[in-house]
Amino acid sequence: MEFGRQVLEKLQRKKKMSSTMPLTLQGLEVHFYLPDTHQIIHLKGSFSAEELCIDAAKKLGVSPLCSTLFALYNEVSLTWFPPNYSFVIDESTRLKLHYRMRFYFSNWHGTDKDSPAVLRHALKRSSSQETAVLDLPSLTYLYAQSQYDFQSGLAPLRSPQSEEDTQQIENECLGMAVMAISHDAMGSQMPTRELTRIFKYKNYIPLSFRQDIAQRNIFTRMRIANVFKAFLEEFNDRTIQNSSVSKHYLKVKYISTLENLTERFGCEVFEPSLLIIHENEDDASGFGDKGARHRVLVSGTGGIKWQKVPVETLPDPWSNPQRRMSMRSRRQQSQQSSGPKHPTKHDVWTTFSNFSEITHIVIRDSTVTVYKQDDKRMEVHLAAREEALSFASLIDGYFRLTVDAHHFLCTDVAPVSVQTNVSEGCHGPISTEYATHKLKQEGYEEGMYILRWSCADFDHVLLTVICKERDNSGGILKTFKNLQIQKLESGYRLCGTDTEKPTLRELTDQLSGQRLSTESIVLTLDRGCPPQPNEVSNLLMVTRPDTAAPSSLSQGITVFHRINKEDIIQDKHLGKGTRTNIYSGRLKIRSYDDDGLSGLQRTEEVKVVLKVLGAGHRDISAFLETVSLMRHITHKHMALLYGICMHSMDVIMVEEFVQHGPLDLFMRAHRADLTPSWKFQVAEQLASVLSYLEDSKLVHGFLCTKNILLAKDGLEGQGAPFIKLSDPGVPITVLSREECIDRIPWIAPECVKNPKALSVAVDKWGFGTALWEICHNGEAPLRDKQRTEKERFYEAEGALVIPNSSELADLITHCMNYDPRKRPFFRAIVRELDRIKEQNPSVVSGVIPLQETDPSVFESRFLQTIRKLGEGHFGKVELCMYDPQGGHTGQLVAVKSLKSERDGLESSNLRREVNTMRELYHQNIVKYKGICNEEGGRTIKLIMEYLPAGSLKEYLPRNRANTSEHRLLLYALQICQGMEYLGSQNYIHRDLAARNVLMESETLVKIGDFGLTKSIKDNEEYYTVREDQDSPVYWYAPECLIHRKFYKASDVWSFGVTLYELMTYCERKSYPPDMFQNMIGRSHGQMTMARLVKALEEGRRLPCPPSCPDVVYTQMRRCWGYSPEDRVDFKSLIEVFERLLSTEELSLARSC
Repeated sequence: MEFGRQVLEKLQRKKKMSSTMPLTLQGLEVHFYLPDTHQIIHLKGSFSAEELCIDAAKKLGVSPLCSTLFALYNEVSLTWFPPNYSFVIDESTRLKLHYRMRFYFSNWHGTDKDSPAVLRHALKRSSSQETAVLDLPSLTYLYAQSQYDFQSGLAPLRSPQSEEDTQQIENECLGMAVMAISHDAMGSQMPTRELTRIFKYKNYIPLSFRQDIAQRNIFTRMRIANVFKAFLEEFNDRTIQNSSVSKHYLKVKYISTLENLTERFGCEVFEPSLLIIHENEDDASGFGDKGARHRVLVSGTGGIKWQKVPVETLPDPWSNPQRRMSMRSRRQQSQQSSGPKHPTKHDVWTTFSNFSEITHIVIRDSTVTVYKQDDKRMEVHLAAREEALSFASLIDGYFRLTVDAHHFLCTDVAPVSVQTNVSEGCHGPISTEYATHKLKQEGYEEGMYILRWSCADFDHVLLTVICKERDNSGGILKTFKNLQIQKLESGYRLCGTDTEKPTLRELTDQLSGQRLSTESIVLTLDRGCPPQPNEVSNLLMVTRPDTAAPSSLSQGITVFHRINKEDIIQDKHLGKGTRTNIYSGRLKIRSYDDDGLSGLQRTEEVKVVLKVLGAGHRDISAFLETVSLMRHITHKHMALLYGICMHSMDVIMVEEFVQHGPLDLFMRAHRADLTPSWKFQVAEQLASVLSYLEDSKLVHGFLCTKNILLAKDGLEGQGAPFIKLSDPGVPITVLSREECIDRIPWIAPECVKNPKALSVAVDKWGFGTALWEICHNGEAPLRDKQRTEKERFYEAEGALVIPNSSELADLITHCMNYDPRKRPFFRAIVRELDRIKEQNPSVVSGVIPLQETDPSVFESRFLQTIRKLGEGHFGKVELCMYDPQGGHTGQLVAVKSLKSERDGLESSNLRREVNTMRELYHQNIVKYKGICNEEGGRTIKLIMEYLPAGSLKEYLPRNRANTSEHRLLLYALQICQGMEYLGSQNYIHRDLAARNVLMESETLVKIGDFGLTKSIKDNEEYYTVREDQDSPVYWYAPECLIHRKFYKASDVWSFGVTLYELMTYCERKSYPPDMFQNMIGRSHGQMTMARLVKALEEGRRLPCPPSCPDVVYTQMRRCWGYSPEDRVDFKSLIEVFERLLSTEELSLARSC
C-alpha cells in the first residue's frame, strides 16, 4: 500500500518551472562555492590575480600558507589566470570568476595506504597539524568545490569497464550522496526518517547520473529512492551516531573517495596542437608527429607526463545519435582539470619531467617550452596565449610547492610577491620552528635575523632576531624574539614605533645598527638570512615515507677507477698547474673475453691529458677526493675522467683530451672571429653544467676560462661551440693563503678568509668571473695586480669593470655579490640568460634549423669503437661513441653485432632482438636507442644505452663489502618489476640471469640481452622453441628442458636462480651450474640434461645461500614449483619485496 501511494504521488506531481531571470554581472565578480558566501565585486580599478586571491582568502579565513594552492578560474572560457595577470576594471567590465583550489596533491589525507601520503616538510613529525597540507578553512572550501565539481560534472565519473563496474559506480555515487546529506544534517538534531524528506538525494549526485535515472521507469526510480532511504537511515543510525563520526571525517572521506571515483581528480590535461620533445640543445627538430594528437598531463605528485592519443581512442561524437553533445559540453569535458579518459591499457603516459628537474620555462606567443637539466625540452603549441600562460603558471606553481618556494621558472607568470620577496630577502610564511632552525644553521650569532611573512595574517611580516637575555640565575643566554612589521599601502612600519619605509630592505637597513628595546631586552640587527636555493621548509610538500637521502661522495668514501702504469704513455709536457705537471699522453684501453682470464684480445690507444701530482704534495687524500668526485659526474659538458694511476710516489689523473684546449687561449687567438652569439652559447652551456652540479649538491671550486675546454670551435659555419668543464685540480681547502690570493678574483671572497668555507655559492662567484672573461675574449681580470693589491681589492669589496651589455653586467654583479646568500640560484641564472637572449637579438644570431632526422638510425661512420664489453659464440657487444659532430661530443652507446654476418639464423635472431627491444620501454629494461644498417641493410647493429658498471655478475663480487642485503632485495624488486612489464607485453625473456642484469647505478638495475626473447600471442600461454640454440639450461624450468615449452612462469623459475645468484653475491663457488653439477655428478651432453631433469623431478633444488634470510629463500622456493601453475607470479613477488624493503621484517627474519 505504501509503495502504491508513493507511485500515485509521483504520477500526480507536476513540474514547476522556475522563471527567475539571470542576474546581471557587475564589473569583476569573484564567486565562491561555499553556500551563503557572497561574491566579491570590484566595479573599477586595477588588480592582479594574486591580489584578488588574497582578498578571497581573507574572506574565507584561508591562511597565507594555504593560499598558494588557489587560483582564479573562468568557467566560461575555461581559463586559469596566472598570479601576475592584471585585471583592469571599468564600467564596461562584465567578468565572472571563481576562486578555486588549483594545486592538488593526491592522498594529501593519507587514507590511501597503497601510495605515499603527501605532507608538508616539518622538522618533527610529532604533530599532524604541523605537517597537514590543508588548514580547516581550505578543507571546508575544497569540500564545497569538490561537491560542485562532482554534481555538475566538472569532475566526471570514471568510465566503467563492465556492467558490474557500472553498478559499482552508481552505488558509490549514492554513497557520496549519503555522506553529503549526513554532513549537512549533522548537528541539526533532525530525526533520521526526516532526512530524505528534507534532503533530496538527486541534488547530491552527478547531473549525468540524475539524467540517467530520469530516463528509467517509475518503478525503478522508486526502488532506487527506497534503497537510498534505507541506506541513509542505516548509515546515520549505525555509523554516525554509534561511531562519533565528525564533519571533518566526512569531508575527508568524501574528497578521498572522489580521487578513485572520478577521472584523474586534481590533475590538469592539455591538448596541444603540436607537441615536440627535443632530446638535447642541438636538436632543432626533436620528435613529434604533426598529424598526431597528444595530451600533456600535469599533477602534483606525478610531474609532467605526455601521451600520443591513438586514433582509435579519439571520440566520434556523431557516430551514435544518443551520445551527441554540444560543442560547449565537449569542450568542457576535454579541458576540465581531471582529464578526459579513464586509464586503460592504451592510456599509457610517458614521464617527461619531475618538477625538480626543470630549469626554466619560456613562452613565445602561444608556445610554451619547458627546459630540463639534461638539456631535454618539451615544446607545447597551444591554442592561445591565455592557455599557454595557464599551462606555464601551473608548472611554476607546483615547482614552488615542491622544489623551491622562493623561485619562479618563468618571468611571464611570476607572482609579484615572489619577485618582491627575492629582492627584499624575505621568506614566505615559514613556521617559527624553521625560522629558528635556519638561524641556528647560519651561525647562531647575536643580531642575525630573518624576515618572514606571518603564517596567520596577510598584512604582517615577522622579524625573528637572535638576542641575549638574562635567565633567572643571572646568566646570559641566547634566545629568539619576534618583532611585527605591518604592511601598509605606503610601505612597511615596525609595530610599536613610528619607523616606516617604502620597502622592507630600506626598513631593515635603517634598523641595522640601532638598539631596539623590547620587554627589557636590547636588540640589534646585524645580518639578515635571506632565502636560499632549494631550501626546505613547511612551504614545501613531501611524500611519506621520506626517501633516503642520496649518498654523498663527501662522506669519507673515496671511489675511483685505477689505471695501471703500463697502460699510460706519457708524451710532451704542456705546462704546470697548481702543484701539478701536465702532459699530453695516450691511454691503452684493453679488451678481454668474458671471464677476463684468456688473455689480451685487443688494445687501443686514446689521446689523454695526464695531470701528475708529485711526491712533494703532502695531502694526497684531498687530490684523490677531487678525482673521486669528478669520476661520478656524468654530464655532456663535463670532461670525462678515465681514472687515476698511482705509481711509485706519483699520483696521475687521466682525463680526456679535448681538441681545442683551454677556452681562454682559444678566445685570445680567435678574438676577431668570435661573435656575441658564440660567447652567449658558451655561457649557456657553462650555466647548464653548473646547474646540474648545484642540484647534485656538488661544488667545483675553481671556475675560470682556463678550466673550460673547447671541444668544438663552432666557427666557419660548423654549428655551435661545445665546451667541457675540466676538473678543479687540487681543492682550495688545502691551498695556502698565498695560493688563494693568487686565484683572486676567481676564488670567492669567503674562501680567502676561510678556505674550508666551500659551498655552492663559491661556484656562483666563479661563474660571474668566468662570464666576465668570456665577454672580454679570455683576458684575465686583475692580471697586472700584485698579491697585496688583489687582497685590498677584496677587502674594499671592489667590483670588476663591467662589460658594455647592461643585462650581462647586472647578471655578473649579482653573481659576484660579496654576501654568498644573495647570489642567484643557478636555475635563476639559466632563466636570466634565456631572457637576455630573447630580449636582445643582437646577442644571439639566428640559427638555420636542421633537417628532421630519425634519432633511432645511426650511421656507421660515426660509431667509434672504444672497447669490447663482451662476446659470445656468434655475437659481440662493444662500447662505442656515436659522434656525428666530432670532437668527442657524442654519446656513449653499447653496440651489439655478429662476428660473422654469413650466419643467416643468427642474423635473423639479431633482427628479432631489435624488433623486441624497440617495443619495450621501462625503467628496469635496457633502453633501445636504434639500429645501424650496413652494406645496404644486409647487416645491422643493435644500439643500446651504455651502462658502465656492467652486470650484476661482475659488480657484486667486486662490491660485496659495500652491498647490503637491503640493496640486494632492491635489485630483486627492480628485476621483478622489469619482468612483470615484459610479461604484460606478452614477451618471455628465456635468458634471465645475473649476467644479463646490468647496473645503471648503485640503486638501479636493468634487464638486458633479449637475444632469446620470444613473443607469445594473446590467446596462447606458452611458446614452443623449434630452433637449436645454446641455452642456459641451469636457469631453465623443467618444462623448458623436457618439452621445450616456455611460459611466463618459466621466467619466474629463472628469476629464482637469479635471486640465488644475488644472495650469493655471484661468487664463483656458488655458481649455479657448478652447484647443480655437484648435485647430479659430472657428465656431458644429453646425460647432463637427463640427470638434471631427474633431480628436478625428485624435488632437489639449490640450497639456501649462507646468511640468506628464511623469508628470501622462501621466495626462491616459490619460484621453483615443478609445474608452471605452482609458481608464484612476478606481481606477488613485487608485493613481497616491497614489504620487505619498507618494514623491519627483513632484519627480524632468521637466516638459513
